[in-house]
Amino acid sequence: MVTLRAGNSWLFFTIAALPLLACGSTSPPPSQFPTAEAAVTRLDATFAQVSGVTGKAAIDYLGPNGRVHAELAVLASGPANLRFGVTANVIGGAGEVASDGKIFQAEDKGANKYLVGPAKPCNIARITQVPLPSEELLPMLWGMRPKIDGPIKCDSIEWNGDGYYKVMMSDGSKDGIAHELHIAPTPGTWDKPYAQQNVRLLGVLGWKGSGSDSELVYRVTMKAHKATKTAPTMIGDTPGLDPDVPPSGPDVTVEIPWKIHIEVPAKKSDVIFEYSEAALNPPLPEGAFHLNLMPGVPVERADCE
Repeated sequence: MVTLRAGNSWLFFTIAALPLLACGSTSPPPSQFPTAEAAVTRLDATFAQVSGVTGKAAIDYLGPNGRVHAELAVLASGPANLRFGVTANVIGGAGEVASDGKIFQAEDKGANKYLVGPAKPCNIARITQVPLPSEELLPMLWGMRPKIDGPIKCDSIEWNGDGYYKVMMSDGSKDGIAHELHIAPTPGTWDKPYAQQNVRLLGVLGWKGSGSDSELVYRVTMKAHKATKTAPTMIGDTPGLDPDVPPSGPDVTVEIPWKIHIEVPAKKSDVIFEYSEAALNPPLPEGAFHLNLMPGVPVERADCE
């Protein structure tokens, strides 16, 4: 118990499990990661059995005419499979959008048409409002770091007084994006040896260039972490005829962020996803990431840059 006096009032409080320094910053855990590679290894181990997320979410973004709010049904599976059901006028009219990482399809009920084109970031952004490659965006929808092709270079690690490790990670190339990961042990494993800690990703910053010439490509802030379980088996529509679809991964419970704020300054993109329901390793029925295009409905080529 600590007692302070402010004016004529006495303030009493108990120091929490995470120790605070006099200046208000958070001390690192008793057992610290010795290297950036060790921290990234524990992050990967925490999410090793998670391959995707499903649920319901609100999306709030800054559009040309001000902030827009919509509701989404979310189905995402790594590395680049995405399906959203939209209940508000986002892409034109309420409808669905799907991408298997190669082909992008969207239903515009307002204009009674389909949009079909390559799964470019600009097409995916028509619905997510986030102009990032699917491989960058999708894993962050369940709290994981962006996927990097090829060998990962873990450049540096340092403790930040705001309560997380700042870990720099890249693919080692001159033209690639350097990822600044904000990693923290979960409260339940804070006092364990670092090799036994489960960790949360609190944020990701993507940087282009280096030193004073570096440019912020995007910033992701992750909050409201909750223990989230594997989704149940999807029961077939017609018992005995339609097959049940099991989860796409093992039975797990992992803390993921239920509120995700994504900013892309160069594109003036500012988006908030907030789950009201979420489950991991969702069942993936055949054709889940392709729309069933109805005959007679016009199809328009979705070209963008």
